[in-house]
Formats: sequence, C-alpha cells, structure tokens
Amino acid sequence: MSRQRSPATDYIRSLYAAQDTLLADIDNMLKSQNIAMHVGAEEGKLLQVLAAMHGVKTIVEVGTLAGYSTIWMARGLPGDEYGGGHIYTLNKDPRHIAMAKESFAKSDVAERITMLEGDAKDSLEKLAQDKAFKAKPLDMVFIDADKISYNIYLDWAEQHVRKGGLIIADNTFLFGSVWLESPPEGVAPTTWNAMRRFNERLADQSRYQSVIIPTAEGLSVAIKLF
Repeated sequence: MSRQRSPATDYIRSLYAAQDTLLADIDNMLKSQNIAMHVGAEEGKLLQVLAAMHGVKTIVEVGTLAGYSTIWMARGLPGDEYGGGHIYTLNKDPRHIAMAKESFAKSDVAERITMLEGDAKDSLEKLAQDKAFKAKPLDMVFIDADKISYNIYLDWAEQHVRKGGLIIADNTFLFGSVWLESPPEGVAPTTWNAMRRFNERLADQSRYQSVIIPTAEGLSVAIKLF
C-alpha cells in the first residue's frame, strides 16, 4: 500500500536508505503507473539488514511486484565467497512479471534471484519439491501478497522455515483496521478476520519470538522457535 512521506522517513531514506539509480527507477516507474504497493526504501533497507544480521542465505518472497523489495533483500545475502545466498520470489501478474524481469536483468544481484511465475500457492508446492531448494535450509520467508491468503502462506512457512529462521510479513496493520472492533468500510470481513488470525498466530510466544514494527503499514517480524 501507499507509504506516506514524513520528515522522519525522508531523513531515514536520505541517510540510511538512499536508493541507487535502479531502485529509484523502479520506484518512479511504479508511481508513474499509480502502483504504490511496494515497500518503502526504509523498509527495504530494514529487510536487508534483518537478513544480514540473521545470517540468512535462502529467502522465499511471496509477492514480487516489480522486484523492488527483492533487490533490497538480495543485496543483503552473502556473496559466493561466503557460500552464496539465494532468493526465490513468487510473481503472478504478467505485467508485474515483465517489470520484475527487467529490474533483475539490470541489477547487480541477478544471479541470486529466481522468480517463479504463476499462482503463489502452486509455486510454493512446486518449490517444496525442487531438489536445489530442498538442499539448503530455508532461513527466511517474506510475505507481501494477497492478504486473505496470509495464513496459507504462514502454514507453508511453518513447514519449511528452519528452527530459528525468520518469518516477516508486510501490511499486517491492514490499513489501520486490525485493532478496530469490526472491519471498516472498504475492508472485507474475511480479510480482516484472516489478518487478525495471522497476527494472533505470530504472537504465540510458545512458537515465536515476534513483534509488529510500527511502520506505516505494520511489518511483522518473527523468529520461529520450533
């Protein structure tokens, strides 16, 4: 969803999360098409830092869009001299797939990225059977796709992310609605209930060490304990 600018975010972006030409071009391209669903620069840098801090080598990203967040995270993975890292990203929309392919081809981390095209649930099933994927522990899942399916993606992550790995999800405030007594106009009750259930699952202290970082849209970060 759209990220609101503020003096604080402008300061963070200028000092800690400056976009290079490629990231700025992706951002401007999406804005020119009135697509404002990708993470902000400060959130992309946060994902990159979390991956690097946690020693992440393998990531699955559910929801690619134009590859903006993918590139941020891929740049946080170790290079070949440190054993290499890889991100598998899932993309469904043909227009977004074309944009992402162009973004990755221009990037410095194209060799670290594999994009799976098609329905995310089907792609996750195929990925789970892939020999190259299964050969390495899955360190991190980042969920930023259709909100109604977040619990389905969490089911998959719980099966495949290693103990001690990261599960991160964007938009978990659901447009500022999850703390309300009922879903407001414009938010489907099924989606509202699904997101509240997702948050409750990640809040289970017997299974996760977790928190929602109060970004504009809410960014859930959880360490899997089982």
